[in-house]
Parts: sequence; structure tokens; C-alpha cells
Amino acid sequence: MTTTSSTPAASRRTVLSAAAAAGGAALLPAGFITLAASPAHADDLLLSTDFSSGTTEGWFGRGDATVAVTSEEPLLSPCLGIDGRTATWNGAAIDITPHIEVGVRYQLKVYLRLPAGATAADLRTTVQRDVGGVSNYEGVKWNTAVTDAAWTEFSGTYSISQAADQLQFYVESDSSLTPILLDAFTLTRIAEPEIQDLPPLKDFLADDFTFGCAVEPPEVVGKPAELLAKHFAQVTTGNQMKPEAIQPTEGVFDFSRADQIVDFAEANGMKIWGHTLLWHNQTPAWWFLDEDGEPLRRTRAHQTLLLRRLETHVKAIAAHYGDRVWAWDVVNEVLDPEESDGLRHSRWYEVFGGPKYIEKAFKIARKAFPRKVKLFINDYNTEFPDKREAMFNLVQHLKCEGVPVDGIGHQAHVDYRRDPALLGESIDMFRELRVLQAVTELDVSVSNEMTESLPATPPERLIAQGWYYKELFEVLRERADDLESVTMWGLYDAVSWLRSWPVSRPHEAPLFFDDRLQAKAAYWGVVDPTKLEPMPEA
Repeated sequence: MTTTSSTPAASRRTVLSAAAAAGGAALLPAGFITLAASPAHADDLLLSTDFSSGTTEGWFGRGDATVAVTSEEPLLSPCLGIDGRTATWNGAAIDITPHIEVGVRYQLKVYLRLPAGATAADLRTTVQRDVGGVSNYEGVKWNTAVTDAAWTEFSGTYSISQAADQLQFYVESDSSLTPILLDAFTLTRIAEPEIQDLPPLKDFLADDFTFGCAVEPPEVVGKPAELLAKHFAQVTTGNQMKPEAIQPTEGVFDFSRADQIVDFAEANGMKIWGHTLLWHNQTPAWWFLDEDGEPLRRTRAHQTLLLRRLETHVKAIAAHYGDRVWAWDVVNEVLDPEESDGLRHSRWYEVFGGPKYIEKAFKIARKAFPRKVKLFINDYNTEFPDKREAMFNLVQHLKCEGVPVDGIGHQAHVDYRRDPALLGESIDMFRELRVLQAVTELDVSVSNEMTESLPATPPERLIAQGWYYKELFEVLRERADDLESVTMWGLYDAVSWLRSWPVSRPHEAPLFFDDRLQAKAAYWGVVDPTKLEPMPEA
């Protein structure tokens, strides 16, 4: 049956709340996989469907998909069968528009399984957000392998930063067209706690470097915005200034989502870091196709075409933002120490037959932006000797050639066991090049391996993470004279990219604040290590 309500969840009896009251999994059948925990506090259940009424309870097919109630392998009651899918985006959808308010965080949860005999497939849940006739597709839970052997929970946090005309939550796949089974959907309004009265991180670190955070539009409204303004002095637009966001179609520029972040930052006296002008990823396919739709080749004509597109793109951004954005990642992730020349052999590299495009990108940016805007090259793993050497050699070459590279960005996506001294050694080495330096995308994973998907976040690893942040920030603060800024890649754990990359990791917790916006041991490791619990024994 479908349940809708605006009263507290504790006052209602539903299949899922009954399971929670019994201790979570007490009522769940064998062969059940949990990928994410429910919110720790009693939140407000707004909508739930369990199909016990024998109807589809508001669910409908997307594209060619058909939906029907079935008794095949139900979770706790009849479930919804999804069949007839002819495209990956075909699936089942439900309208959630009446329940979603701007600046409020919600949990969207559903259980998925494949019919008996179906081959395992990667599924995901998405919201289609329609505004002014334009559809946006926002991932809630990214690709996760699902089989016919067990129900798998798909749970994610969702919020909007501006009113939408329509919002549809739906299930789709990465590549498979397999039929899908769906059950026990819930939409829950997350009870927001008060933002803690703690010393702001930005003030604690103000004498060392500017402290920043990468965010998306939902983080500049509601309680997340309050947390952001309290603790951070700079923002990076996580995805909204990347090529696919700014110019999804050639000649059509969209600054609306990036402007939400920029406007918030300016209203709160925060600096702005631009990310990114040129990248091999999150760049629309049209960039690398000729007028006939054929892939660009290594010819003078195609090189000229690609540079003209880049120049048009950069000039439009510069005209829009001028010096409001004080620094830009001009080129992002162009290194690969496993290649003989230390460079990533991307489509940019292939068309130019080498790194000439890097030099051209910096010259285009320097000509387009005011002189006070600083131009950076940005990459990950620069704390490792091989990547460090590749970056050093490239930047040294560019500087010798008179290319206007102002600075180096160390992404610093690390884990809690990586030696903090490695990053310090890189900062020390690049001092020789007399360029600006910044830590641009810091997070500290608590997974032992990139592909480790924890059933829960181990408390002892959070303690160890707190001590790690203590040591890492000691390394960074000792080199404060060499750092312009240090930026966290995400505001709180629930929105971290590491929750879904490179595999589903719903209990990854790499940041200072948890899913409920509360400070973790990581925060105290920087601000007051005396509040940390003793380091767990190895």
C-alpha cells in the first residue's frame, strides 16, 4: 500500500518502520543485502509503497518499460515487476514533487532485486528534476551490482537548491536491459539538527592558509549552507564549472548552477576557486567530433578546431566571471607516470600528438582572464614520488617555455594509512619552481582498499582518521608559507564522491562532518587533539 503523511514517523505503522522497531533486519528474509543505514534519529516518513494493495501505488513505467505487481520473490509483501526495458533509462518512476521543499534534506530508499535466472546488473536510482522545460538528471545512488539472489538496499540523501516544476524518482541501469524487481520504497524528511556551536575551522586556520570546501548547489541552502558559511572561507564548484555543466551543447552556455554557488560565496565573504577549464573527463562528446560527427584526428585542421572550441569556452567563462573567481584549475589530471613521457594519453593528447594543448590552454586562459586571476595545473597522487616527478618535469618545462603557469594543485585524495609526510615532501620539492601551491581536493578515506565496501563505518577507523588529520594538518601548517589554500572535497560524508566511487561505499566517511552534519574525530584532530580518544591498537 502507499502511505503518505506529514506526521512523525513514530506515530505510523508501516512495513519498514516495523522492521526498524524490531532492530532493523529482524523481519527481513534470508538473502537480504543492506548497502546503507537509515538515519539514526526519528525522521519524518513522507511516502512509502509496499504494493500490498495489489496496485502499482503511483509507480509508472519510463520509456517502454511496463510495471505490474507480482508475487515473485517479494521482500515483505508483493513487489513491483519492471519489464519491457529497451533502453538503460527505461525503468519505474514515482512522482515526488509534492513532498520536496527547497533547502530540506531527504532520504530516498528502495530495495531492488533481479528476477530468478537474470544475470547480475549494475542498477542505480536517479531523480529527474524539471525546471522551465529543462530536465536535469541527478544521481541518488550510483551504479551498484544487483543479482537474483538477494534484495539490495539503495539509499541516498537528496535535496534541491531551487524550486522544481516536477521531480521523478526512478530506477535505471548502467548498461543491462534486464527486468527488475522493486519493493519497499520510502521517502523520508531528515530531521536536521542544530549546527554545533564549535570553533570555526576557517578561523582556527586563518593564520596559516585559506580553508575551503568543494560544494554543489544543495549545499548552499538550508542547514548545509549554515555549516558551510560557519567553517569555510573559500568554495570550489565541485561539478558545476566543468565543461559538461557550462557548455553541454556547443554554443549553449549555462551558468545557472555555478552562479548559485558563486552568489552564495560572495554573499558570505568567501573566495571562489574555479574547477575546471580543460579535463579529459566530464567533457561533452561534441568537443571531439568534427562537423560531420566523426572523431577528431591528429590533423592541423582538427587541432585548430579543438583550440577554437576551447578558446570560445574559456572566453565565455571569463566574460561571465571576470576576477570574481580568483583562481582556476586550467588543466586537470593530465599526468600518467605509467606512460613513458609521464602524461595522460587522453583525447586531447591524441589529437595534438603530445602535450602542446597544455601550453595552449594556459596561454588562452591568460589572455582571457584578468591578470590577478591565478592559473593552476591540478592533479591527484602528487604525494607519490612517480607522480611528483612527472608534475615537476612538466611544470619545469612549461615555465622554461614561458607558459603562464601560476600554481600547482595537489588534490590529496588520501586514505587514513597513507604517510602524511609524503605530501609535505612534494610541497617542499615544488618550492624550487617558485610557483603557488594549494591542496585542492582533500579527503581521507577510512577504507583499507579502494574497493572495500564496509557494512558499517568502524568506530576505531574514525578515531584513527582523527589522529591522521592531526598529523596531516601539522604537516600542512608547517608549510603554511607555501600554501595558498587547503580545500576539502565535500562538506559532509553523505555527499562525498567516495560513497559511489570506484564501487558503492555507503559507509565511507572521509570528511570532517558526518551525515547529520555533526563534527567527527577528524574535526577535533585539527582543532583540539586532546579531545581525541586514544589511537586504536593496530
